Amino acid sequence: MSTASNAGIARRSAILDAALTVFLKSGVAGTKVEALHRASGASVGSIYHFFGSKEGVAAELYLETLRDYFDTYLTALQSNTTARGGIEGTVRTHLEWVAANEQRARFLFHCREYEVIDESRDIIAALNERFYAEASAWLQPHVEQGRIKPLPPRLCQALWMGPCVEYARLWLARSTDFDMLGAAPVLGRAAWNAVEA
Repeated sequence: MSTASNAGIARRSAILDAALTVFLKSGVAGTKVEALHRASGASVGSIYHFFGSKEGVAAELYLETLRDYFDTYLTALQSNTTARGGIEGTVRTHLEWVAANEQRARFLFHCREYEVIDESRDIIAALNERFYAEASAWLQPHVEQGRIKPLPPRLCQALWMGPCVEYARLWLARSTDFDMLGAAPVLGRAAWNAVEA
């Protein structure tokens, strides 16, 4: 990879990192491109070159974060051959990912601004479809062999992930600190109890 390419990748990454801080503080609608320029050190021209608009920056930040979360989750799921290991492992992975990526998790789970979602609606839909297809492919043999309840795949995932997703949201919105990761064994067992056949 050329030095120019490396510099471009570094500049693009710096814009996204700075944008995360600015968007969390002011929201996407309340942020001006000039604020992204000041926070990242990248020129306004570079911001438009890489992302096309402020909404393009926010959309790419959202998509990059969503891809990372999905990839981390699916890796944890697919590396487990047992039904219980997969269920409990993804609960733990979700909590660990949120703890390790607190600011990005905050943006991903709380960003509901129309401009961001609309900018990347088709890509978000495709990522969701791929995610659920791969998760369902892991799930199906366990359902067929009577280890997991025969529920629609999205309902099954809602049952096992719902409590840990909500617990992580409470941690992100906390007014007092608490040990989110310490709850992983309890939430993992609850998830398994919810879907075990």
